[in-house]
Amino acid sequence: MEYKLLAEVYNKLESTTLKLEKAEIISEFLSDLKKEELSMVIYLLNGRVYPGWSSSELGLSSNLMIKAISRGYGVTVEDIEDGWKILGDLGLVAEKYSVQKKQSTLFSRTLTLSKVFNNLRKIGDLGGMRSQDKKLALVSELLGSVSNPFEARYLVRTVIGDLRIGVAEGILRDAIVGAFFSNIYSKETLDQKVNSMTKFELVAKYAIGKKIVVDIKLDVYLLKKYEEVYTELNSLNEVIVRDVGVIGDDYLSKKKSGVDYVFFDDCFIGNETKSKIISSVEHAYNMTNDFSVVAQAARDEGISGLHKLHLTANHPIKVMLYQKALTIEDAFNIVGEPAAIEYKYDGFRLQIHKTQEGIHLFTRRLEEVTNQFPDVVSAVSKNVGSWSFILDCEVVGIDKNTGKCLPFQKISRRIKRKYDIDDIVKEIPVTVHFFDAMMVDGKNLIDTPYSERRKLLESIVSCDETVMVAKHIVTSDVYVVKNFYDESLFRGNEGIMMKNMSAPYKPGSRVGYGIKIKPTMDSLDLVIVGAEYGEGKRAGWFSSFNLACYDSDSGEYLTIGKLGTGIKEKSDEGGTSFLELTDLLKPHILEDKGKIVTLKPTVVIEVHFEEIQKSLTYSSGFALRFPRFVRIRDDRSPEDASSIDEISLVYGGQRGRG
Repeated sequence: MEYKLLAEVYNKLESTTLKLEKAEIISEFLSDLKKEELSMVIYLLNGRVYPGWSSSELGLSSNLMIKAISRGYGVTVEDIEDGWKILGDLGLVAEKYSVQKKQSTLFSRTLTLSKVFNNLRKIGDLGGMRSQDKKLALVSELLGSVSNPFEARYLVRTVIGDLRIGVAEGILRDAIVGAFFSNIYSKETLDQKVNSMTKFELVAKYAIGKKIVVDIKLDVYLLKKYEEVYTELNSLNEVIVRDVGVIGDDYLSKKKSGVDYVFFDDCFIGNETKSKIISSVEHAYNMTNDFSVVAQAARDEGISGLHKLHLTANHPIKVMLYQKALTIEDAFNIVGEPAAIEYKYDGFRLQIHKTQEGIHLFTRRLEEVTNQFPDVVSAVSKNVGSWSFILDCEVVGIDKNTGKCLPFQKISRRIKRKYDIDDIVKEIPVTVHFFDAMMVDGKNLIDTPYSERRKLLESIVSCDETVMVAKHIVTSDVYVVKNFYDESLFRGNEGIMMKNMSAPYKPGSRVGYGIKIKPTMDSLDLVIVGAEYGEGKRAGWFSSFNLACYDSDSGEYLTIGKLGTGIKEKSDEGGTSFLELTDLLKPHILEDKGKIVTLKPTVVIEVHFEEIQKSLTYSSGFALRFPRFVRIRDDRSPEDASSIDEISLVYGGQRGRG
């Protein structure tokens, strides 16, 4: 398969902001792919060449990409930098010079999908300073082989991690559903008007040559109401009329049954069937954190194949996330009564896996940090009695002189440390507080109610001064919760968690199964997506920062304000300085226009604010009043930033607004 076919899909995706249209574009493309091509395309649509559970990245900075474009097209670095300032996109710069290169070249080799994928994998697998020349050579080789300008644009964007096609998990999930399962419609949806046509008329227009199953009751209705269209539909397609009140899973798989559309008479049954397909794909992704595996199973075996996918220790999944609540009463309304109440520790969240090969530790960003915590590995090995598990915990730093909990910033030093591990283990000892279990003794617990997961967790953890299960109570009493909350704060914790007793573990999702309550509700975790250089004593530093929240449906980062306060002038004043933040952000510059730069969404910071206001200035539709920098959140990936839904919830709860 030629890579330009995928590049053309990228271009279609970039040309629309409609989520449904994006899903349809992808599903149509996926449905015709060969098995070996499907995995590569799924990864590349995410701008990756690795599964979701891997923290591996391609690791080419914009500056290194400039050199690769220069080498690939024989253009000076200065010309590329000038083009970058004008166009604001290295992908467009590469596209421009690829056209000029093609015009001066009589012959260009065909660039295949497998060649692109394999070269990019090689780039990601290379490490160390001496690897840079090899990476440059691999990228330059690809750029020199393009025959379509779109190829150059999206190659460059993929390598620097800025694909700009607006495809996130929700869209990819829906695309897999559309590609490998029957399209589900009911009488109600078929009668809906879309651009002066009913959905039924639209389906009939585009369903030529398709296999269609129609509910026997709906058959009579369609024949009466849409006689001409329905007659034509029957003449151009294989239409099967049957009682579809109950339809088997195999009938929903396009590969097994060959059925493209199923028309239900009953709206409820139609929605239930559609929901079953979507939830099966989503559940399979939660199990594997790998859409490639999910797509293959959906294609080959349908729903039964998806149900065979399972958790695998050492393949980290996304951790479950929690909403904020304004009051204890609000939290009870969300999670139900009685609820489990836990201490919320101010530590570093880790996902701990054990197999026969040993224990491995992963951050919530899915980075492996086993080597940085030999003390945790030793303590968990000693205190957790299960041969294979996946457990969720908070690791808290302890002041070795006072025995009190250390703030998050202190323990974050241990995550970053690569050398002299023994020294920092002695300097910053830690305690492990387990609070959930996703697997115990090799058994998947994702769908097990929280109350049962908690009992299993308590049964396998032997508590001592280094390893324990998070302190918790079960109650429906607001006053009991208030006392527990005060006790948690007195002990130096952040607050409390309130959890639904019967809820499953929902990876990567804030669905109301758990709520966090902290003393300060006026804080968000936001991504820095742009900055502006300062003047005077701040010259050479970024001094103003553009902030964004996350839209999990589109994968886009929506701006919500600017920040310039709370950051220190000097590095020795304590806290984070302008210089430190500038050095951290500079490698992630995507666009440089004089004093203003656009940044790859990489760095997450905690921000305090006075109020959220409606705004037409920012793409989120909101603005922060008096935002102030609190700290860098090393433990947060950009996708973990506060979502637009969470911000809408906080906005609605301000000052009694509902």
